[in-house]
Amino acid sequence: MIIAKRYVLAASLLCLAACSSSPKPSYETERARARAGYNELDNATGASAGQTAAQPQQVYTSDYSGTGAPVTYADMPRPVLMVLPVNSNSGATPMEVVSNNPFSRAAMEGINEYLTEKGYEVRSLEGSEDLNSLIQMQGDISGNGDDMSYIAGLALGADVYIKFSGSVKNGMVTAEISAYETSTARLLGTKTGSVQDHGSSRDNQRYLVHSAAQKAMPALERTIHSYWAEDLKKGVQYKVIMRIGERFSGSALEDLQDQGVSAIRSRFNSVKVNAMTEGTIDLVVYANPKEYPDAFAVYSAIRQSMANLAQTKKNNIVNKLVILELN
Repeated sequence: MIIAKRYVLAASLLCLAACSSSPKPSYETERARARAGYNELDNATGASAGQTAAQPQQVYTSDYSGTGAPVTYADMPRPVLMVLPVNSNSGATPMEVVSNNPFSRAAMEGINEYLTEKGYEVRSLEGSEDLNSLIQMQGDISGNGDDMSYIAGLALGADVYIKFSGSVKNGMVTAEISAYETSTARLLGTKTGSVQDHGSSRDNQRYLVHSAAQKAMPALERTIHSYWAEDLKKGVQYKVIMRIGERFSGSALEDLQDQGVSAIRSRFNSVKVNAMTEGTIDLVVYANPKEYPDAFAVYSAIRQSMANLAQTKKNNIVNKLVILELN
């Protein structure tokens, strides 16, 4: 039936071309006829008004609202993002790389511009007074200690951090952009944008780097959206590092780890154990935002759940990161 309707519409258009010698209908008449034809096709394919079957509205079922009702991208809370360059082999901080490399700054500005125009909240280390404390914090977190982007993302409250690098060679300016889950540093996806370089000036090459970075963003944004829609079903992520005091060893240590993780799991939507050693328990907790609106609320719940097992002392609580001691 749908195919037949398409043939009817095509035949009508051919007839209009063949009958050019006959009196021509008005422009408004043609517009009305075209609208009627497309509306008829939309109705036949089940598309809603203003929406074709080839471009359905993207809908995800999320329990974030507590109702389980379908929500669209427009309904979902957006992830907080942060943009930083790929680690420098020179040992420079991310902001030193951006400050000293005009191409790196151009790429970061291109990505930030794209994100802010799309309405995302973007966190930045630039001008942050917390930079030194973030560097010191690296030693407090097990794993990924050499990745400043990972630490900064946790401390500044980013849900996803974006890292970029680029090159100018073989007549092409290329930007490679990757997105990572902040709580675990898990790679979500990598996209590349390229534009032609016609041997232009250095100033124009900066513009091309800016353009290449923006060219890669739409595909990466879709990857982030897909991850975010799925992740919200479990709640808001918080990274939790628990340092274990020296008084715990042997069976007492085993009991603390076993019973402690079980007690914490009873409080939150989901808990994922990243690593567990004699001195550290590294967790990601997925918290219901209505019940646990911030990191302190998460810490308080963990403290209560561990009350019968150990004394709990907070070491550092900032945005999506909770570091505490068990004695």
